[in-house]
Parts: sequence; C-alpha cells; structure tokens
Amino acid sequence: MIANVLSYKKNQVSQAEVITAIGRFHEDYKIKHVTAALDEIEGYTGDVWFVDGDLHIPGDLDLTQEGVYLLVVLGDLVVDGAYGDSDDPESFLLVAGNMRARDVVTGGWLEVHGDLSTDRLIGDYNDCGVHIGGDVHAQLFYGEEHHFTIGGALIANAVIGEPRLEIAIRPAVIDIDDPRMLEHFDRDLLDVYDDEDDDGNEITCVDGFDDFHELKRRVNAGLPLRTTATRDN
Repeated sequence: MIANVLSYKKNQVSQAEVITAIGRFHEDYKIKHVTAALDEIEGYTGDVWFVDGDLHIPGDLDLTQEGVYLLVVLGDLVVDGAYGDSDDPESFLLVAGNMRARDVVTGGWLEVHGDLSTDRLIGDYNDCGVHIGGDVHAQLFYGEEHHFTIGGALIANAVIGEPRLEIAIRPAVIDIDDPRMLEHFDRDLLDVYDDEDDDGNEITCVDGFDDFHELKRRVNAGLPLRTTATRDN
C-alpha cells in the first residue's frame, strides 16, 4: 500500500468522505454510479483509494492491476512511469489538482480539474471518457475512439487521427492515412503498402494502425514508437 493512500475496504476512509469527494465529478453519471457501487463494493475485489493531498507514484500506476475501482486525489498526482486504467473492469480517477505522468493510456473514466502533462496520451476504446479542466500538454496525442473533453488548450507536437474531442479550438491533426504517420511510428505498427501516383511514381501509402496493442505495449513500457533503426524507411 502506498504511504499516504487511504483504503476504503480497510476502513481508513469513510463512505461519507468518499461521497463528499466524488461530488466534485463533473458528470452526474459518475457520482450516481460510484455512490451506488459503494453499497456493494464489499462483494467485489476492487477498492477505493483516497488521498487528502498530493500523491507521487515513483513507478507505474495501473488502476486495474492494482485492483482499484476509484482513486481520489484531492491535490496533484505525479506518476513517474505510465498511468493506465480500463473500461472492463470500469475504473474512475478524480484528481482535484494537476496530473503529470510519463505516459497515459486510458480506457476508463479519467477526470483532472487542472492541467494534464504527459509525453504520450493514448485513448483506448469508446465506453468511457476523459475530462480535463485545464490544458493538456503532450508530445503525442492519439485519442483512438475514446472521448475527450478539454477545458483549456491541447498543446501537442502531434495529434493523430480525428479525435472525439470537445474543445474550444480544435488542433491540426495528422490523419491516420497520412504518410506523415511514418515520421512518428515504426512501419510495423502501421498498415503500410506501396502504390503509384497518377504519374506512375512509386509512393508509400499508410492505411492506419496495424497493431494498436503493440503501440499500447510500447507506451506502457516507455519504449519509443519511432526507432532510430527505421528512421530512413
């Protein structure tokens, strides 16, 4: 157990404290869903973790692997490694301050009231969603089918695809069939083939991702998506 994390199942935080905290969620669905789950959580393996202040994780934090149904951080959250969550089993994260992680792969419910800063921000599937109250800073953002709401600006070196994104100013994107994808991803992650243009010149074409699972594995492991060995391909 992490030092300053309180466990609901170990009776270190009360139901009233958790319900008060989740009242900060922006969507009523989350409040109702978690409130109802608290009455039945003793029968499930998942726990509720509560931090009344800042939380620093020196390595990775995956809510599903940790068996955490809900994590509430009433300050800032810093994850030195990769942060992950999932939609099955469904998980919830509420950060009242800012969040920083080396990388983020999110398929669950992620809500940060301040800024989110990360190297690579990857969405996974479309059942849940992300709500960021402030700005998002990322080297690379690929939302896949996940839904993102960003109250501030999206500041990213590369935005891949056409994200399901609610934001005041939509960013310029690199479509998944754009040859510029090869500037950011290895060929083995993509569906790549050779063709000819109207003048008979040979061109390289990209038709999206060929191995999304491998992409997520590399991000979670902190590995590059574009390696030096294939830079000239």
